[in-house]
Amino acid sequence: MKEKKDEFYYKNLNACIDYSYQAAQFLKETLEQFQIDRLQEQIAEMHEIEQKADTKRHKMTKVLSKAFITPIEREDLVALSSNLDDITDAVEEVMLQIYMSNVSVIRPDVFPMLNLLLDCIKALGDVLKELKDFKHSKKIEEYIIRVNDLEEQGDKLYLENMYQLHKEKDTLLIVSWRKIYGCLENCLDSCEHTADIVETVIMKNS
Repeated sequence: MKEKKDEFYYKNLNACIDYSYQAAQFLKETLEQFQIDRLQEQIAEMHEIEQKADTKRHKMTKVLSKAFITPIEREDLVALSSNLDDITDAVEEVMLQIYMSNVSVIRPDVFPMLNLLLDCIKALGDVLKELKDFKHSKKIEEYIIRVNDLEEQGDKLYLENMYQLHKEKDTLLIVSWRKIYGCLENCLDSCEHTADIVETVIMKNS
């Protein structure tokens, strides 16, 4: 019975990261085939993904509030669930920022950051798949390092994008894209923060 209850937590976390990946993939597809007249409709679709992820987080919270024994510390499960929700929220925020800034043309240098984000979420998904058996996993540390490496690559892309952006003469364009790039960097930071929590779990239980 305990194993079945434990399985709920791991399945819930994996479902949450799946929604984060869906959101990032949808964002990329939207920007690749950008149509400003469809953006409000696509924002609604993105919000549906975010709501499904939010529902998973609420289910985790509800179960945790009644649980007597948990496979890892309750606070760590809450932090993981919350941080995973932050990733999906951050991805949604990119699309909202594009809409609020009334962007009409997508800058090509946004796509390398989106590709990195997808890779980073996938690597974090690999981390979470190993979490159930983290005491015996031979791969989890490798996956955590990969998340950190991808986030670092994202920092470098962010700096380069900002450098190129500030060569532009259009002040409104600069202000708009500074916010968008910042939102994308926040997505990658959220992935790294989640991986850091897993690393803390491993250290506490070693």
